[in-house]
Parts: sequence; structure tokens; C-alpha cells
Amino acid sequence: MRNSINYITKLKKSMKKITQLITAVVIALLSTTSPLFAGQVTITAASDLQYAMKDIIAAFESKNPGDTVAAVYGSSGKAFSQIENGAPYDMFFSADISYPEKLKQSGMAISEPKPYAIGRITVWVTKASGLDVSKGIALLSDPKIKTIAIANPEHAPYGRIAKEVLEHEKVYEKLKSKLVLGENIQQTAQFVQTGAADAGIIAYSLVLAPALAKEGNYYLIPTTAHQPIVQGYVLLKQAAGNAAAAKFEQFIASPAARAIFKKYGFILPNE
Repeated sequence: MRNSINYITKLKKSMKKITQLITAVVIALLSTTSPLFAGQVTITAASDLQYAMKDIIAAFESKNPGDTVAAVYGSSGKAFSQIENGAPYDMFFSADISYPEKLKQSGMAISEPKPYAIGRITVWVTKASGLDVSKGIALLSDPKIKTIAIANPEHAPYGRIAKEVLEHEKVYEKLKSKLVLGENIQQTAQFVQTGAADAGIIAYSLVLAPALAKEGNYYLIPTTAHQPIVQGYVLLKQAAGNAAAAKFEQFIASPAARAIFKKYGFILPNE
């Protein structure tokens, strides 16, 4: 058990350093780009969009030759803090629409925040574990499960929802000593993938991605166990005058983009 905890701690520290380094490099590169440079869009997006957004960007770039979109993924709370501190992004795709709303209120956003999807959350285990995920939340109380990965509730919306689910099921106090916290929902999934955690509570959009679908099994948590995960996006001050950013914002509401969100298990606004 002690070796497992030490491994998780080392993995978290290593992943955090890598994430910080990548973010710093990307921000440094983006800061040299004029916000008026047509054809280039820089976005920061919630980690649950890791796969869906890649498909959306590919579809957008295919339809708009010459326009390119660069994306950085992480927890919505940390992205919000980066934007407040001057990170040069054109758009923000948050797993919690309240963050874009706050940026609009503070004058750091130039468009009205819009919902792009409503997320779902799952209990996820690897196929190699042999665990019966059909038991749902009850599985997490199995003595075989020593560690449960969730995203950090302090800055990751899906982590906050995971905690809410455990509280709703009245097992949070019983299970909180088993919890290991990922910096974001993507890292949380990696904890389960690598065996650093026995099970995880992660975004539905991740478990449907080919990379994870072939490795694990999931239980889709009923929406009655938590508040709606309303996810939203907004154009930031950096995007003023950027025609490509304006086009990308419009593309997010297009049938092509909505079909991709649906493919990854999101509930679409107005459906």
C-alpha cells in the first residue's frame, strides 16, 4: 500500500511538472503572436475535450484552409486563473460555464458565454482489473479497490461533480481516504490506465474515445446524482479583430461540430 501511494505521489509530481512546462512553453510561443494575426486561433479547453476538440479542430481546418487552431488542455479552474493573469488565448472552453460568465462580468471576454454541451460522468475501470463495473457507485466500496481517482475538486469541475456524486450516494466520508486527485480529468484517467488507481470517476467523453474505450469498462452515472454539467465557451479580449477566431466560434454551433460533441457522449444544448 505504501509503495502504491509513493508511486502515485511521484507520478502526480512528474505529470504536474510536465503539464506546467508544456503550458509555459505554449504560452510563451503564443505571446509572440499578434492577436490580429488572421488565420491563427489559440484556445484553452477543459481536459474532457481532449479528443472531441481534436476532431472539431480537424473539421474546422478542413473547411477553412489557411486557418489553424492551437489548443492547450487542462482544468477549467486553472485555465481561468491563467486568463485572469494575462495568458494570451483567443477562446476559452470550460467544463463549467460559470468561469466564462465571470470573465464576461470582469470585462475579459468580448462575447456572451454560450453553452456548447452538457457533460456526463462515469465510473471507469480497466478491463484487466476484472472488476464488475455494472455495480456502479457500489463498486467503489469493494474492499478490492484501494484507490479511487478523481480530479481535484478545488479547480476541476468534473472533480467537483465526482465529489457531489459520492456525497449524494452517502459514501464520500467512507471513501475519501481512498481518493487520489488528478490535476485534471485527463490525468485522472491516466491514473487508472497506469494502475496507479484501481478505479476512477471520469468524464464520459474520455471513456468513449478509442484510446480508452479499448482498455476499460464504464458505468454511466445517472444525471439525478449530480447537478447538470453545463459547459460553456467565450471569445476573449485577445480575439478582438481576429476573423479566424470569430469563424471558429460560429463553427462550434454548426451541425458538424454538434455531431462530434454528440459522438463523444455530450448532451447538446436545446436538445
